[in-house]
Amino acid sequence: MYETGVVYLVGSGTGNLDLITCRCKEVLERAEVLVFESSLSYEMKELIPVSCERVVVSPDGGVGIGIRSVSRILIDRAGEGKAVVRLFGGDPYHFESCVEEAKALTREGIPFEVVPGLMEGLSALTFAGIPFHSGGSANGFSVAEYPLAGGRSLKCSAYCALAIERNTLIFQTRSDLVVELSTELIAGGVAGTTPVAVIEEGGSPSQRVIESILESIPNSEVVNPPPTSCVMVVGEVSRLRMELSWFEGRPLHGRRILISRPRAQADKFSRLLKELGAETLIAPTIHIAPLDEWGALDAAILELDAYAWVIFTSVNGVRFFADRLLELEHDARSFGKGANILAIGPATARALEDNLHLKVDGVPDRYVAEGILDMLAIENLKGKRILVPRALEARAVLPEKLRKMGAEVDVVPVYRTLMAEDTDVEWIRSEISEDQVEMVTFTSSSMVQNFVEMLGEEFVGKRMKRVAVASIGPITSAKARELGLEPQVEAEVSTIPGLARAIVDFYRFSLAGD
Repeated sequence: MYETGVVYLVGSGTGNLDLITCRCKEVLERAEVLVFESSLSYEMKELIPVSCERVVVSPDGGVGIGIRSVSRILIDRAGEGKAVVRLFGGDPYHFESCVEEAKALTREGIPFEVVPGLMEGLSALTFAGIPFHSGGSANGFSVAEYPLAGGRSLKCSAYCALAIERNTLIFQTRSDLVVELSTELIAGGVAGTTPVAVIEEGGSPSQRVIESILESIPNSEVVNPPPTSCVMVVGEVSRLRMELSWFEGRPLHGRRILISRPRAQADKFSRLLKELGAETLIAPTIHIAPLDEWGALDAAILELDAYAWVIFTSVNGVRFFADRLLELEHDARSFGKGANILAIGPATARALEDNLHLKVDGVPDRYVAEGILDMLAIENLKGKRILVPRALEARAVLPEKLRKMGAEVDVVPVYRTLMAEDTDVEWIRSEISEDQVEMVTFTSSSMVQNFVEMLGEEFVGKRMKRVAVASIGPITSAKARELGLEPQVEAEVSTIPGLARAIVDFYRFSLAGD
């Protein structure tokens, strides 16, 4: 008799992390054993617990267990009382192997749950702007794989009759088979002038749609060499794409952009670029770490009410300062009634509200140290105490200029910026060398510095010439130029949304120039 183990047969849909179901994410995050194909995306792997046992399936005999061994693995691990997740692309019951695995679990008395997922053959139409039927343009729709199972002839099948009766046909196939598929449909009586659309990589940033008619469908060399999986839509609904297409019209569609921010902070930027159509690669170059010794910060906190001005220059500075303040059993009241609080930008101001419920007294027009200096130029700072909690490694311009203005400045480190240690440098080199990266983004000088150190000056000098560089502002741009990288993009407003707008403008004007 088995213990309380359970098997989840889970559909990951299109492979896009944003489109998986809540249930899929939930079971992945608490999986003790995960059985999956080697094609699983890097983003999906990020959801897997570190302690989870990972079993790779190799249907084609490559690295990993064979498809026939999967059922035994599921049964054995569940028999040990573990939560086992078997992951599929699309919907689980679309795969014959999943059906066989479910039968094996039933025979062994192993409890299992099937978690549905989006099917590529259906979701691809939505991403291509093609409805299944609309306004009398189709009587219904049918979904099939081509070639048909069992070697059946398409021209002698019911699908031809359905197409003739104005039903939409949706075939999951390969690009090198679309001409053959079309020929069979025409031989079965379907009009050669019937509209068709071939959708490649539906729902991905590199999605491409070929529109044609049945008798003129392009061969695989035109569609996409080498042959790749695709969805072919046959029917009048294909014509509606002209009015309903939305996915490929996004301004960054098809662009591959590398983000060098720490992973936890890259998510917001990544989501923003994805919504604009880009594919993002997250490759952190820095790691934000706490200090080894807190003496200077603790001393500043204990006399916080003695400062006339407290200037925060980053979101990380706010976060670490707030954590230490609360750890010492202090709170926002420690600032005193006379303290003026400045934030270098709106994100830092929001962090103060979120972490300490503090409203700032000012944010400069330019979100750099020089912007703060401009704000304080009209103030009488002589003899005034100013606290600047910031990174251990930071520019000296702000405290130096404040001291020249007569202020007594205490610069207190609250965190360290280190070289990222878990980034796959060889992967980054490979992506850049194979022209798989169109742009690299930098949101701080330290990210530029570490990027060059990680990849090597020689590599950067040779390989980065074909890669656009995007900088969040003038200080970061200056560091990039110092290290041999010329930014093609610089945000007018030094924020993440500002950088995203600058990237969109860059590609829009580039296309206009072409």
